[in-house]
Order: sequence, then structure tokens, then C-alpha cells
Amino acid sequence: MQYTEGEGMLASFKDAGLCALFAAIGLTVNLTWCTLAGHTPGFTDALSGFGVPVNQRAFFLMGILAMSVVLAALPRKMREMESSLWPVVTLLASVGTACFAIASSQSAFPPVALAVGGLLLFGVGYFWLTARFVLLLARTQSFMPTMMCLAISLIAEPALVSLAERLLSTDVQVSAVVLMPILSTVFFQCARSAAFKQRSSEKTGRTVFGVPSRPRAEQKKGMRDDIRDAIILIAAASLLLATVRSLSFVGLWGEGHIDEFDHPSMTSSPLLFLAYCLGLAAFSYLALGRTENWPLRLRFQPSFITIIITLSVSMILAGDQNANPAVLDTLMRLNDSFSHLMFWAVVAILLDLSTIPSYRVIGTATALYAAGSIVWVLFLGKADAVENLIVIAAIYVLSIASMYYSWNKRESAPSDAAAVVTDALERRCAEVSKKYKLSPRESEILVLLAQGRTRTYIQEELVLAENTVKSHVAHIYTKLGIRDRQDMIDIVLDIADAKDDKHAKD
Repeated sequence: MQYTEGEGMLASFKDAGLCALFAAIGLTVNLTWCTLAGHTPGFTDALSGFGVPVNQRAFFLMGILAMSVVLAALPRKMREMESSLWPVVTLLASVGTACFAIASSQSAFPPVALAVGGLLLFGVGYFWLTARFVLLLARTQSFMPTMMCLAISLIAEPALVSLAERLLSTDVQVSAVVLMPILSTVFFQCARSAAFKQRSSEKTGRTVFGVPSRPRAEQKKGMRDDIRDAIILIAAASLLLATVRSLSFVGLWGEGHIDEFDHPSMTSSPLLFLAYCLGLAAFSYLALGRTENWPLRLRFQPSFITIIITLSVSMILAGDQNANPAVLDTLMRLNDSFSHLMFWAVVAILLDLSTIPSYRVIGTATALYAAGSIVWVLFLGKADAVENLIVIAAIYVLSIASMYYSWNKRESAPSDAAAVVTDALERRCAEVSKKYKLSPRESEILVLLAQGRTRTYIQEELVLAENTVKSHVAHIYTKLGIRDRQDMIDIVLDIADAKDDKHAKD
């Protein structure tokens, strides 16, 4: 059945169903956990007792950086250990949050050591839980449901934080925040279960958290170039998010950063909150959804430009003594949320395009963001807003220039021997896969085998166990009716030769 663009989008939301709902709620819990811990009165006491000349969010970011580096460096190991790690990490995240909360009100341990250790565990757990939600959505749902889940969580979080601060006492807020990692994990398991029911009939050969994942994007001419552009974009989006958050009201933690301008926030005005919701929905649909089929070198230019414009308007209002401070707060939150959505959108695209292990993609992208954020917090946090805007503009110009340079280089030098041979080999393997009805996973392994890759390399590249690779190779050999790799290579070359002979006769 053929769908129009709008009908196709609605169909994808309907297919996402309960998985998207539970994921959106879980991501909202994660964001609320982080914001309340950084800004609620129950935690500002711990912050005020720190006694160190460094904003406390730096230690939280160090926890994120440590976990992201581990995921990037050991994707296969982390995937194998996932089922045993998640309860441990969840518990440690709750314990770390509690340690941070009580650090200044106890005498059994040095307050600073307890707070720093708690913040590190907090950062580790927060990133771990967020990464699992994003990976589940990106690998089991289509692009727009994934983005809308993230947008919904960014919309719900400020409202939930406002309700918690108004309705709950300080002690109750602290208790609720300590339990939020556990609540987030519960919603993740619900989302995972819903995704499994949704996709249990799929036979893709690849799973994520035990759920059959969507097939990756079809390999075609120019795919390597798209992957290269996506990597450039991930670097740019990471630095962009780190820079924007340095200006956001949540960019730094503690008393004095809750309400930097000492005025009513966006959530105090229903009209402004509605404007925030509509703005975020419009950005998700127009800047991310409607550009889904654009070339990557163009696809995120509207997002970049929107973020630069929003930040510029915020700066103008910040310098106006008569400006409505609640409007300024709304624009700052929008700018921060736009940057978040763009960052995760680029990550989701690279997860779909490449065969790089998923944990490595998310780990590398988040490591860049965390490292950039730490630099801002430690060294550049007091930079003037104009300087931040200049940095963002430079990031935009450099990233676009890099993509256009690589594209023009490809256009002017299409005869690069290595690229031609690689593309030809991949096309031949695709022909073999189609003729012998190989599964998507077997097709991936066929390409790597034809490239001369060892089984150990294939295990690391595709994050598979040794026995799983052996099994897939055996299935490939059986379907092709061969006994070894040389026979397989002969088949690939024979198909190409036969095709060439046919064209020659014609």
C-alpha cells in the first residue's frame, strides 16, 4: 500500500504504539531526575556545601564521559554484559543520587568525596539509561516516532519539574529523585516488552536488547559518503549542544542557576508554555521530519539556522532592560531543546546508515558532547553570549564546509581506484545475496568475507559472538553450495563476469 507523506508518518506513529509511549515516559523521568537534582532546593543544600571552585555539573558530566568512553571502546563486551549490568547500574545511579543529596548533612564520610562520588555514579547511570532508550527507539522504530518521543519528553519535563517544586516538600522531592532511576528502568522494560510484541514476527537476524531490530538502510552507491557526512554532523551537533547548554538555565547547577534572571519562568505562563510546545513540535516536523529525504549535506542546515536565529533573538532580549523575562526563558529552553533533538537525530541516522556497533556510535557522540561541556563548565562558562554565538556560527560553517569539500572532491575525482573496487565488490555481493536469498545479516557478513576480513574482525565489527558468526558463515556456505571462502569469491566474480559477458554480447 502506498502512503502519502502525512499518512506514512501517521502509520509509523501507530506502529510505534506502546513502545513509543513507554519510552517517552521513561525519557521524561530521566530528564526530570537530572533537572531536579541540579536545581531543586533539596539538592542545592548539598551543592552549597561543596566548597570547591568548580560547578558541580562538571562531575556529573565526567560520569557521562567515563561511561560513554567505555561504550565506545568496548561495544561488544558491553552488549554481552547488558542483561547483567542494567540492574547494577540502576541501583548505583540511585545510590549515587542519594549520596549527592545527603553529602552535606552527614558526618560519616567527607562531604566533598561523597558528593563527587555520587555525582560520578549519577552521570554514569543517567547516560546509561538515556542511551538504552534512544538505542531501542532508533533500532526498532522509524525516524519520526523516535524524534517525537524525544520531543514529548522535552515538553513534559519542564511541566513535571514545575509541579514537583510546587506540590512536593523538599524531603519528598529528594526521595522521589532518588527513586527515579528505578522508575526509568521499569518504563524501559515496558518499552522493550512492547517493542518485542510489535516486532516478534520480524526475521532480521539482528536484535537490540533481545528485540528484532529494523533492517539498516539499504547499502547503495554513495553510502560511504553519507556515513562520512554523518560523522562530521555528529561532531558538529555534539559541540553545538555543549555550547548551547552553556547558555541554558540548566547549563550550570546550584542555587543562582535555577532562575538566573530572577523572574517567572516559562511554566508560570500557560500561553508561553503552549508556544514552547508548538515551537518544539514545529521544529521536529519541519526541520527534522520534512527534510528526511534531503542529502545529508543539506538536511540539517535548517536546524542549524533555526538554532542560530533563536539564540540571536535570545541575546537581543537579554540586553533589553524592558524585555519580558519569561519570554527570554522560553526562547532559551527552545534553543536548548532544538539542540538536543538535532544531536539525537544525527545519532539515529548514523545508527541506521553504518555497520559501526551501535554502542560505539552513541558512546563516541556522547563522549564528544560531554568533553565539550566539561570544557565550557570549567573554562568558558563565563564567556559572553556573543562569544558563544560566534562559536556556534563557526561550528556551523566548518561542518557545512567540510561536507561540501568532501562532496566536491568526490565529484571531481570519481575514479579513485580503492573506492571503485569497494563499490563494485559491494554491488556484486548484493547480487549474490539476492540470487541466493541471504538474510540481511548474512549479506553483511558476505561483504566482509569478500573483503578478506577474518572472523575475529567480523565479530568485533558486528558485535556478535564467535559461535553466531560461525553459524552465519555456515548458512552462507550452505545456501551458496560451497565449502570455503575461495569458492565464495569465485561465485562473486563469476556473477560479475557473466553479467559483463551478457552486456558484451548485447
